[in-house]
Amino acid sequence: MRKLLAVFLIVVLVFPLLLATLSVISISSWVLDRNFYEDLLDDSRLYEGLLSEDLPNYFGRRVVREVDSVSAQALSSALREVLTPDYLRSQALRLVDDVFDFIEGRDSTLELYLDIAPIKDRLRGEDGPRFARALAAALPICAAGQESLVPEGSIIRCRPSDVSVEDAAGLITAALPTFLDEFPDRIQLDDGPIDLRREMRGADAWFGLAGQSGLNLALGFLIFLAGSFWLVAALVAGEDRRERLQWLGWSLLVPAGLMFLIGLAITSELSAGWVRFGLNEARFDGFAYSAEFRQALLDISQNALDTIANGFLASGAVSAAIAVALIMWGAATPSERRYAPVVSRAPLATPPAPSLPPTPPPTGASEPAAPDTGA
Repeated sequence: MRKLLAVFLIVVLVFPLLLATLSVISISSWVLDRNFYEDLLDDSRLYEGLLSEDLPNYFGRRVVREVDSVSAQALSSALREVLTPDYLRSQALRLVDDVFDFIEGRDSTLELYLDIAPIKDRLRGEDGPRFARALAAALPICAAGQESLVPEGSIIRCRPSDVSVEDAAGLITAALPTFLDEFPDRIQLDDGPIDLRREMRGADAWFGLAGQSGLNLALGFLIFLAGSFWLVAALVAGEDRRERLQWLGWSLLVPAGLMFLIGLAITSELSAGWVRFGLNEARFDGFAYSAEFRQALLDISQNALDTIANGFLASGAVSAAIAVALIMWGAATPSERRYAPVVSRAPLATPPAPSLPPTPPPTGASEPAAPDTGA
């Protein structure tokens, strides 16, 4: 009955708690590490692939959505002249800093956006004429009866057939300051800022448990809870120290093996195939990623998967070693046999000897003389 209860505790409580604890240990080295994400986003291949097509098209669609004036395709082509990998890297690292400042409680508001003020400043300066020439060369020829400038527009959306590229570039350069003033300095990447102090009561207390300190607190609680039920199940199941050590070892070996198998699965080709499938199905502002960007993101994802897998492999290997050590310790421990105490028996009472009848006198013998009374 005790062993049945122990098996129930291990299956229902110990296994899930140990799996949760080992999982948190596996990801704790990187999941809230700011440097981990900054190192991934510092790879220049990512921005070179992004600049090949995706980001200029995104800027073009978002700008056109704001001002509804020029062709998105032409604007995307021209923006390639002013968007640089350094600008993209600075924006990506700023987003990482904003997110971690929010997670770690340094800032109560999270707002995800692209800061295009530096691009606008460059277009107002020396990069403006170069952008104007690239845009003029990319503009389509106006169709018959089509106005080159939409009502209330500032930059021509097509080039009249009698206007040269240089003349069109001059018109765009002159109208560029007005065009830049028509859309804001930021492009929002989310639905709006998240303000914890406005949306949550007692948010100031939450800040003290945010980030790595909160993760460490949760991990400590999990270790205490899992360890308590782990020990209780072994105490219930084993009758001596030998059995309890072996129950401890075997109940830890199973979740440790699962952690190690997860780490192997992450490093396998199957995992890379799922990442590749996800990138092929993903969309950037409604459009598929370019081949160059998908390849760059796949290379960076592989580096991230290696780091993630190492955490699971390490936690699985260490916990499996502890489990095997407990099993071997238990096997080397002599069994504590329990003997029933010997109860001394009371001595048996000696039955009384049976009385013998009197021995009759021999035949022919004279009767003994009666005593003389003197009568």
